[in-house]
Amino acid sequence: MIRKIIILCSVFFLSLSPVMAEKSPEAEAFVMDVSNRVIDILSYTATTEKEDAFRTLLNEKANLKRIAAFTLGKYRRQLSPAELQEFQSLFESMITKVYANRLGTYEDQQIIVLGSEKKKKDYLVETELRFKDGSDPIAIVWRLRQEKDGRITLFDLRVLGIWMALEQRETFLSILKNNNEDFDVLLDNLRQQIATGSTKTSD
Repeated sequence: MIRKIIILCSVFFLSLSPVMAEKSPEAEAFVMDVSNRVIDILSYTATTEKEDAFRTLLNEKANLKRIAAFTLGKYRRQLSPAELQEFQSLFESMITKVYANRLGTYEDQQIIVLGSEKKKKDYLVETELRFKDGSDPIAIVWRLRQEKDGRITLFDLRVLGIWMALEQRETFLSILKNNNEDFDVLLDNLRQQIATGSTKTSD
């Protein structure tokens, strides 16, 4: 009788645990491929070489134009084609510069895939960044999107509970709101981030 109660309790609590449905081996393979290439890039000693390799990886594996448009929110429709093109170019340079620098702070790490699921057009892949020195692992969720041609591309990352593209969008919208929607102020902000290699700028 006691054994039956234990089994029933186990089944009940397991049913409460989050389980990712529709596991996607293709999405998980994508994450592992990108992760392994990032780890390889970390071995580069020259900063320029590292940034160039990271830019190549981003252009191949992420839809930067879609991400850039997303970070502009409603303001994207207010820009001329020339303004949008300039923003996309600066956005790509900023992402490459800032996050290539951030990657340099992670050494001796390994990405472990915990599970995946498909949600409409998106795939969510749960992973952990684990460190060989025994530091606490970092939870990372990858939001991937399937393009019309069937390719899977990176759209966003949730690190320590924060979606990075969404956070960038909120930052950009705040800058525009606090500066009378002056788009040139946002462009100058991006140039500053590129020059300093940091997202810590004033709005």
